[in-house]
Amino acid sequence: MHHKYKIDIWILVPALLLMIFSIGAVYSASSTFAFERYQDSNYLFKQHGIKVILSIFTIFLFAKIDYKYAESISKTLIWITIVLLIFTLFSSKGPIKGASRWINLGPVSFQPSELARYSIVIYVAALLARKKDYIYLLYRGYLPVIFYVLLVTALILIQPNFSVSIIIFSTCMLMIFLSDAKLKHIAFTLLALTPFAAVFVLSKDYIIGRITSYAEYQTSGNTSYQLMQALIGFGNGGLFGIGPGNSNQRDFFLPEAHGDFIFSIIGEEYGFIGTFTILCLYLIILYRGYKIAKESNNDFGKYLAFGIVTLISLNALVNMSVASGVIPTTGVTLPFISYGGTSIIFTSAALGMLLNISSQRENADEGIIIE
Repeated sequence: MHHKYKIDIWILVPALLLMIFSIGAVYSASSTFAFERYQDSNYLFKQHGIKVILSIFTIFLFAKIDYKYAESISKTLIWITIVLLIFTLFSSKGPIKGASRWINLGPVSFQPSELARYSIVIYVAALLARKKDYIYLLYRGYLPVIFYVLLVTALILIQPNFSVSIIIFSTCMLMIFLSDAKLKHIAFTLLALTPFAAVFVLSKDYIIGRITSYAEYQTSGNTSYQLMQALIGFGNGGLFGIGPGNSNQRDFFLPEAHGDFIFSIIGEEYGFIGTFTILCLYLIILYRGYKIAKESNNDFGKYLAFGIVTLISLNALVNMSVASGVIPTTGVTLPFISYGGTSIIFTSAALGMLLNISSQRENADEGIIIE
């Protein structure tokens, strides 16, 4: 028997537009680098194109799988994630960018922190739904939830991946805040963690360097080479941009032009109009996602939808804020747009789950029917 699903076009269409746009953006941002590194200016473009096609397939696949299945496997999933994160710390040979974040599976590099983003959100959603009547109790309700949040956050923090751990922790705390947990428990957690966070930051030269560079930029206008080149990109673009494929900054001026700093290349080629359009597409997903969470007739669905859309939105916000000099430089990709394999595929799977939650709302009236 075939089940019919209503695909929420207000979630699907913005995501597809971002992904289709990303193919051209990655091609433009990566062509010079790819020619220098691989003697093929199309190399990263082709890799990214394949991942976008896989990701679109992933969205529709997960949109058809009942999201409640995720609740039943959530504990298994979180422990697989924890084991992979521990394995990463001990197995990484020649860490990328000075961090132990990758597991190499032959031709494919796998980043467990990308799985961790969503598996912890799924598990926290499952715990909050299960403990909803006694989450206000410290030992029986709150502590078992916060234990997993802190464990996963700590394992990612010591890779070290400060920015991703902060995004995951913030998302989970917002989910807990949404529940009936006591505010004093949440406040005490944040206060207790503050000195630990301060010691960690002060012990890492690379974080201190980024903060110092950012402080110099705010006070005197001097900044790191990377941020300066990103800002030049936005300046070159002006209101309407210099046109697709015409970026100057990608030609060895801006490091990570196809990854963490792709928003700057978009600003250069498409101008303020282009970057504002991208921002609006993320805002549509954000608004719609919270509407789905609010209207979900299932506690797990409510928390999961909220967690997924918060995670995607925080990632986008941090990336765009870094590229435009609003916050210190940190390595976070732009969802659905930046070059990167595991990131776009896991985000697409999460988006598919969000679509499935939307299709099971009582008033899921807007959308296209798929069977």
